[in-house]
Amino acid sequence: MTDPELAATRVLDDARLICSVAAPPFAESERGRLVAEMFAQCGLGVRTDEIGNVIAWLGPAGEPAAVFAAHLDTVFPAGTPIGFTEDAGRVSAPGIGDNSLGVAALLHLARFLGQRPVSRAIALVATVGEEGLGDLRGANALLEQVRCRAFVAVEGQALDSITIAAVGSIRLRVTINGPGGHPWGNRDHANAAHGLLSRLATAVTELQSPELAFNVNVLTAGTAINVLPDAASADIDLRCEDDGILQTTAERLIEIVSISEPQLTVSVEQLGHRPGGRIAEDHPLIEAARRARATVGLPPATEEASSTDANAAHGRGIPAITVGVSTGGNAHRLDDYVDIAPVAVGLRSLEELALELLR
Repeated sequence: MTDPELAATRVLDDARLICSVAAPPFAESERGRLVAEMFAQCGLGVRTDEIGNVIAWLGPAGEPAAVFAAHLDTVFPAGTPIGFTEDAGRVSAPGIGDNSLGVAALLHLARFLGQRPVSRAIALVATVGEEGLGDLRGANALLEQVRCRAFVAVEGQALDSITIAAVGSIRLRVTINGPGGHPWGNRDHANAAHGLLSRLATAVTELQSPELAFNVNVLTAGTAINVLPDAASADIDLRCEDDGILQTTAERLIEIVSISEPQLTVSVEQLGHRPGGRIAEDHPLIEAARRARATVGLPPATEEASSTDANAAHGRGIPAITVGVSTGGNAHRLDDYVDIAPVAVGLRSLEELALELLR
C-alpha cells in the first residue's frame, strides 16, 4: 500500500511537470504527448485520439466505462511565463490548480488501479477543449467514441464541493457593420460601435436576472480615433442552470441586437453551447461520491453547480459529477494555487470513488 503523503508528493511533482508545458486553447498537443508518456510509465496502454484526448484504459475492452476526465488545456495564451512559487503551504503557478493537479491525479489513479484486478472498464482521460472557446470538444469527442456508464470530471481545486449540476452556457459573437468614414465629413453616417453599444445596453437592462449570468466581453471596434468604425463586435457568454431559460434568453438577445437600422447590418454567430443538466440527489453516482468522502474522513461536501467537462455527459443523459483533489483558489489567474496539505486525503477520496465504481 502506497503511503498517502508520499503519493501526494509524487502527484504534486507530476503536476509541476505537467504545468511547465504550455497548453493554451487549441494547442494542447505538447502537454498531451507528455501525459501520454507518463501514462505509459504507469504500465497502462494509452492512445491519443484524433482530436487530442489522451486515453488510458483499464479493465475489459469495449464495455461501458466509468470515465475519469481532467482537462489538459489552460486559459493562458502561448508565451505566458510559467513560474512556480511555494509559500504558506501552497504551490502557485498559472494553471497548477486548473487543471495540472487534476491531470496528475489521473496518473495517480493509473498507478493505484494498476496494482489490483479491474473487473469493470475504467477510462482515464486527459481531455482537450474545456477552456475558452474549446466548447468541450474533447469531452464530446470522447463520448462519441466510448460507451460511458458514469462520468467524473476531476479538477485540481474544489475538494470541498461536488458538482451535481451543470451550468449551461451559450456563447455568441455579435458583429455590426456600417459605412465607416470621416468623423466630421461623414458625421451623417451610422456608427457601427454606437449601434452595437446601444443594443448591448438594451440587452443588459432587459435580460439581467438572478438566475442568469450575462457577460459581455472581447469588445472590438475601430482603427483610429479619427475614423468612424465600419465594424464593431462583442462576444457574449450567457450561463444558466436551466437550459430552457438559457435558450429563451439567447433567442431574445438575438432579437434585440438584430433590430434594423439604416446603414447598419447585423450578424450573430454561435461560438459554443454547453448543455446544462443535473444528477438526481439520490443517484448511485452521487451517493458513491458521498461514501468515498466519508470513508476517508472528509466532511460532507457542498453540492453545487458549475461548468466542466461533465456538461458534455449531462447533455447526453449520462450521470456525471465533478470532484476536486485539493483546495485552492485564483483559478484563471497567473497566481492560481493549490493547498499542499489536503492533496493526500483528496487522492484517497478519489481512490475510494474509483473502487465504488468498480463494484
